[in-house]
Amino acid sequence: MPVHLSNSEVDMLVDPAGLLEDVESVLRDQGVVAPARLSLEHSGSWLGVMPSAGQGFYAVKVVGVYPGNPERGLPLVRGRLLLVDAGTGDLLLEADAEAPTGWRTAAATALALRLLGGTRGVLGVIGAGVQAEYHLRLLTHVYRYSRVLVYSRTRSRAEELAARYGGEAVGHEELLRSADTVVAATTARSPVVLGRLLRSGAVVASVGAPRPVRELDRGTLQRARCVLVDTREGVLSESSDVDEELVEIVELREALRGKNCPAGEIRVYKSVGTAVLDLAIALHLYRRLARRDS
Repeated sequence: MPVHLSNSEVDMLVDPAGLLEDVESVLRDQGVVAPARLSLEHSGSWLGVMPSAGQGFYAVKVVGVYPGNPERGLPLVRGRLLLVDAGTGDLLLEADAEAPTGWRTAAATALALRLLGGTRGVLGVIGAGVQAEYHLRLLTHVYRYSRVLVYSRTRSRAEELAARYGGEAVGHEELLRSADTVVAATTARSPVVLGRLLRSGAVVASVGAPRPVRELDRGTLQRARCVLVDTREGVLSESSDVDEELVEIVELREALRGKNCPAGEIRVYKSVGTAVLDLAIALHLYRRLARRDS
C-alpha cells in the first residue's frame, strides 16, 4: 500500500542537508527527464499536471488553483504528489503538494546560492508567504548567515516570520541596501528587486511565480552578466523577469555539471519551477521513510 503524507508529515520527515544532496543528484543525472507540463482551465479554476522520470521512478504532481475556495474555507491551491515504481507501476508514495513544493524549491535555491556565493553575510527575504517560509527554514539550516532581514508589505507578517528565524523586519529599501543575499518570494506584479539599490557583489534569487508576477527590474539584469535559471524554457516562456538580450542564461543543471555563469557586479538566479525537482523531493521522502522504518 502507498504511504500517504500530509504537509505536516512531510515537514517532519525532510532532512534539509540530505534533501540538498538528493536534489543535486537528480539535477546532475542526465537520465532524468521532465516534459512540458500540461495545464487546462475549467469552471474558473486551473489544473496543471507535471510528470518526470528517472532513477527507476515516475513522479507526477497534480496541482490546481481554485479561486472560490477561500470563501469556502479551503486552500486556494491544492495538489498531490505521486511517486510510482517505473518497473511495476506500484504507487509508492502520495503526499500533499504544498510542503514538497516549498522544500524542493528552496533546496534548488540553496544549490544556486552555493554556486553564486550567496551562503554567508546578511540574508534578506522579500515576502512572508509559503515560499518565503520554506526558504528561511532551509537556508538558515544549511548556511550560516550573520543577520536575517525580512520585508513584506504587511509589516505584522514580516515581524512574525522574522521572529521564527531570529531575524528582524525591515523596510524594503533597507533590505535591498543591506543584504548580501536577497531572496524574493512574492506575488508582486511590479519589480521588488531594484538593481540601483543592491550592493556590489550581491546575490539575488527570484522565486516568484510565473506571469503576471514580476520581481526583477531592468537595472538588476543590467548589473548581471549572466542569470542562472532552473530551466531556460520555463523562465523564458513563463516569466517576464529575464531578457535574453541583456544577459547570458545558464541552467542550474548545466552549472552543476561545470558550465560557467560569468559574474557581473551582482549574481542572479531565477526559478519558475520544474518537475525534475518534484522527482527529487519524492525520492527524498521515499528514502527517508525507508530508513525510518528499517
